[in-house]
Parts: sequence; C-alpha cells; structure tokens
Amino acid sequence: MFDIKITTELVQLKNNLGAYSERFPEHINNIDDLEKDFLSELQRIEADEQHLSIGIMGQVKAGKSSFLNALLFDGKPILPEAATPKTANLTRISYGEHPHLVVHYYSPEEWAEFTREAESESDGVRARIARGILEMVRLHGVDAAETIERRQEAFSAASLDELMGRLNDYVGENGRYTALVKFTEILLPLPELDGFEIIDTPGMNDPVPSRTQKTRDYMAKCDVVFFLSRCSQFLDQSDMDLLAQQLPAKGVKRMVLVAGQLDGVIADDGFDRASLAETEGNVRARLVRRAESEIERLSIAREKLGDPDVAKLLRGLKTPILSSTYAHGYAHWEESRWGKGMRHMHQQLAELAEQSWDGYRFTLEDWARLGNFGALKVAYEQARLDKLPLMQARRDDLLPRMQANLSKVLGELMTAAEHRLAQLKFGDIRAIEAGAIACEAQMTGIANRLGSTINVAIEQAQKTAAEIKMELRREVDAAASVRTQSGTKKETEKYTISTSKWYNPFTWGDTETIEETTYVTYEYIATADAVERLVNYGNESAANLSRAFNNIISMSTLRADLKHALIEELNTGSQEFDPAEFRNTLESALNSLKLPELKLDIGDCGQLISGKFSGKVRSERKMEELRRTLRESLALVFDKLLTGFDAALKKLCGEFDRTRDSLAQKLTASLQGELDQLRKDFANKEAEIKQYEELIKICQAAGAKKGATT
Repeated sequence: MFDIKITTELVQLKNNLGAYSERFPEHINNIDDLEKDFLSELQRIEADEQHLSIGIMGQVKAGKSSFLNALLFDGKPILPEAATPKTANLTRISYGEHPHLVVHYYSPEEWAEFTREAESESDGVRARIARGILEMVRLHGVDAAETIERRQEAFSAASLDELMGRLNDYVGENGRYTALVKFTEILLPLPELDGFEIIDTPGMNDPVPSRTQKTRDYMAKCDVVFFLSRCSQFLDQSDMDLLAQQLPAKGVKRMVLVAGQLDGVIADDGFDRASLAETEGNVRARLVRRAESEIERLSIAREKLGDPDVAKLLRGLKTPILSSTYAHGYAHWEESRWGKGMRHMHQQLAELAEQSWDGYRFTLEDWARLGNFGALKVAYEQARLDKLPLMQARRDDLLPRMQANLSKVLGELMTAAEHRLAQLKFGDIRAIEAGAIACEAQMTGIANRLGSTINVAIEQAQKTAAEIKMELRREVDAAASVRTQSGTKKETEKYTISTSKWYNPFTWGDTETIEETTYVTYEYIATADAVERLVNYGNESAANLSRAFNNIISMSTLRADLKHALIEELNTGSQEFDPAEFRNTLESALNSLKLPELKLDIGDCGQLISGKFSGKVRSERKMEELRRTLRESLALVFDKLLTGFDAALKKLCGEFDRTRDSLAQKLTASLQGELDQLRKDFANKEAEIKQYEELIKICQAAGAKKGATT
C-alpha cells in the first residue's frame, strides 16, 4: 500500500532532517505540517472506506429489528423488538472493542413542548404521543427534568449480555427511561458489525419533528437504505407518508425496497391457490404492480416539488425484494432457536401445504427462496463495491498532491541550503554583515511596498465578502418557497333511509342506516419539508460560507505577490548590498504567514419550526403561519451566519493589518536570525560546509524540485 510506504519514507526523511531543524526551522515545520495533513486525510479516507453505512426505514411492527438480527447477527436477538411510536427512537449501531452505550435525551426545550402538547385539548397524533410519553414517565417514577438535564449518558459493560440488559432500560418497549430518549448509539464487539454502521430509524411519520430531522440527517450519510414494508399491507398510506416525509432531499445514494413478512401473505393467499409456485407468482405480481403504481405517483410528486434526484432514487424501488425472516430462519437455524411466533407460522404453513396443495411439504430450498436473504446481502455488498472506486480515486489523488507539496518544500529548503553553502565557500562574514546593515536600513521602504500589496488583498477580501453575502441573501428567498402537496382523506357519512314495503304493512316504518364513503382531496404543507428546507439552508450556507471565506484570499497568490514586490524593491533600492544575499531569508519570512480559518455552527435551527408545528398543516391560515415562520427562521439563521462571517472577516483583516504593521520588525528579525546562524557557520566553516552538502543530497534524494521558490 502506498500510504504505508510514503508514511515510512516521511518518517525516515524527518529523521534525516532532524539535525537541521535549528538552521531551517520554518522549512522543517512545513514538512511536519505536510505530514499531519497527509495522515489526517488518509485517516478520513480509511474511515470512509472501512464502514458501509446502512439505513433501515419502515413502520413500527414492520419487522425491522428481526430483519436486522437475521441479516447481520445470524438471528441472535441483539436488537430489542420494536416499541411503539411514542417510544421508538433512532439507534446507531457500530463496532467497538468493548460493549458501549451512549444515550441522548430530549432537550429541555423539546420536553417543554411535549408538556404543552400533552396539556392541550388537541386529539392529533402529536398530542396523543405526548400524553403517552408523559404517562410512561409517570408510571416509572422518573424525574424527567433531572434526567434530560444530563443531555446524554454513556455506559460501558463487561459483557454483551450486561449491555443488552441495560439497553432495555433505554430502548425497550417498557424501559424505565425509554420515553425520554431521543436517540442511542450502541457499540458492540461483534465480528458481524466490523465494517458496518447501521442506522435503525423510528417507524413513524412525523409525530416528533426533531426526531424526523435527526433521521433525515443520518439517512443523508447512508450508502444504502433498506425500506421495509409488510407484504400484507404493502406500501399502504402510512408507508407512503413515511417515504414522502422522512426521506431526505439529498444524500441517500441507493435504496432497496423490501416486501417483508412474506410468510404471512403466503399463508393468507395460499388457500385459494393450487400450489406454492402459483401462490408465490400471484403475490409477486400483485406486489410489483402496487410498487410500480405507488412509487411512480410519489416520484411524480417529488419532481413537482423540485427534487428530481429523489424521484430518480424512488423509481429504483419499483422492483421490490420479497423476503421472509421466518423462512430464512427455517432454512438456516436449528429448531431450538425458533421463537413462539416462528413455530406458529411454520405450523400454519405446513397445514396449508397439506390441506390445499395435495400434501405438499416445504423443502429447505423453498424456505431459502422465500427468505431471499441472498438478494439482500447482494444489495449491500454491491453498495460497498460501488463505494470502492470513489475511495480509490481519493487515494490516487492524495499521493501526487502530497509528493508535489513535499517536493516544493524540499526545493525551498535545498535552495536555502545552497545559498548558505555558497556564502560559506565564497563569501566574507564582514561583507555579509555590512550588507545586512544596509538592507535593514532599507527595511521601512520594503515593508511599505509589501504593505501596499496587503492593502490590495484586504480590499479584494472585502469586495468578495460583499458578493458572497448577496448570494446568501438570494438563497434565502429560494429556501422560503415551500410548496403545498396533495393528499386524500376518507370521509364517511351516515344517513337513514326507509325500508318500508307498500305491499307489506308489517314493514311500514322500518328504516336502515347506510354509510357512504368518499375520498376527498386536500392541500397541505408537511412540517418536515419546512424543517428540512431550513436545516439544509443553514448547513449548506454554513459550509459554503466557510469554503468561500477560506478561499477569499489565496495564500499562495498573496505570497507570490509579496515576493514579486520584494524582488522589485530589493532590485530598485540601495545598491549598497547584493539583493540575492537576503532574498531567501526574507522570502522564508513571508512563507510563514498564516491566516485564520472560518468554521460556522448553526445549532439545532430546526427547532424554530418543529417547536410550533407538526405533521401535515392543512388550513390556509396555518399554512400561511408556517410559511411566515419559515421566512422568519431563515432570516434568523441568515443573521446568525452573517454575524459569524463578519466577525471572521474582521479577524482576517485584523490579521492582515497586524502582518502589514509588523513586517519591518519580522523581516528584520529574520535578517538577524540569518546573521546569527552564519556567524556560527563561519566559526566552524569546514564542518558546516559538509553539513550543508549532506543536506542538499538528502533533498535531492527525496525528489526536491530546484527553483520551487521562484
């Protein structure tokens, strides 16, 4: 591997150059910085390479926990069975050398909102869930305020069994603290997890908007997402709402639609069929037809909302993978490992085959085919394979960049060493000292010339910053444009009709109540969409501002401009000294200039909306309130970003000012440092000549490019 080779070479090079750190501290420090940058980038690449991030989406009771246990843990009950909408929380599972659990509680602000919802007169989903959460906390006698003030807690365990026992307190259906937990992180020392990160998402639509946004944030980082839908209620309205509201607009690279619990629908459908093959064929055709129609409808809706990438992603779900965790277990696990539900379903299917299919008996091949876990494993292995070319490209780019930067730094070091060597061989220390004094006398003029160059850079920075802020403001308007969506609801009307027959007096006065069901179309705005627009604007703007700020002044360009001004000033100034004598020294001082970087953090800005709205907002008045809140929230985020940006810009310009004002002092100090070193070198001339000749050989052997400073 090239990374091992180049790391070894860097260590060897640094060891060889260690003896020269006092002579050329700036150059040696530059090599140290290159090594740190290289190792840091390499670490990021390796971390991305080694982990395949898998997201799991689906309703509560869709079988996500048993699916994951079967897919990744050979059926061992690592993950607790699903809870309820009020207690389900996002769980991140990854490999760790020791069992470890990190619990993240709701914030005090979120808990205050739950309390307000619970005390309201609303009968909506969010209010009912809030009441359920508060009741669960009351039953367990937990001090909610004291618990959530901790924000998060971490627990280590001596064994996997110990951790799983503790885990039930925080994610179990009746766990003592489950109702207070927003999301959890679990590290397990299981070989099956090595190289994987699993994100198990809450299985609800949007009862808790902050959890929905957390789900979207994690989903956006996933390599592949499995969406589980029960065959018996395949892609029902709850599933479609979940796909519409929890799927992020950006980030997810691949989705796999799993029609799970196939065993149940085989049992229901098989009595009307002549064979297992006919039953399978009928179920498959029916589910594929539904996938094609429902997914296309949702894809068109996302296109209308301006999300063509999401629409394309969704259209890849039209061919679902039919699967059964139970059938997979029948094919691969000893009967002693079957749970009560598995045993019941096995008996039901065996009786079906006996009675309806002429005494047919299921084979291991049948169970493996119905389980279909081979297709599921292929799906996430393919995601890993698709990820490798990208990672390899990053690796391939890292090496030449590192080598080019290292060659440049070594070239500068070699040029400085050759200059010192020439001074020792052919120069006279008294003449050099006289030249330094003359150069120092000219330092004010040199500093003023370089200061003018820095002033131009400050003006350019301020102009560029103004353009960036204008673009940021324009993007606020685009983010504020949240569109309405169309939904349907079922309305049932009851009315009474007469059933009297004129010819039968005994029926006179008889009536019958009839129900008439209609489906009404309505317009709504999904709170989750507004939250996503706000959070995406904040995160993307913060990232763009940081990148723009860090590129607002190119240090390489600025150094080149300063060096050009330095050369011109030296050549046109006093002729009492040779400009070449001190050019390298002064250029080295310019190379040490560094500028501050900008990092912006917007915090959990989604709370500005999710604290006031939830679910589908339908009335015209409420939709307008949501739009107004979104605009106001965007303005708040915009102001916060600009405050951070302006503060950083002020710091940048201040750094330029200090650099400009201290140039004469800095350049003079560099001259004095150079003279001090030369005096030492001349005192032991012959030995030092050999040292510099050896240094030049080291630079040449390491691939230095001569003239890199020009």
